[in-house]
Amino acid sequence: MEIHLHLYSILRDKLPEEAKGKADLELEDEATLADLLQRLEISRRVVVSINGDHVSDRSHRLQEGDEVKLFSSISGG
Repeated sequence: MEIHLHLYSILRDKLPEEAKGKADLELEDEATLADLLQRLEISRRVVVSINGDHVSDRSHRLQEGDEVKLFSSISGG
């Protein structure tokens, strides 16, 4: 299945610079958000939007054509 990926902030470094944080990615059928994060080697906390909806459940199953946006989580203290 193919998804449309948008990475923001420091996460853009996970893709080649010329991609400018955007890529169409081929994943296994029934891949989950956790599978995607593992493939991108993202272990930090991120904010995820799938088709415009906030998703925090890493077991969320991705679907063909999903638009996935990943944002670096902001924390302070």
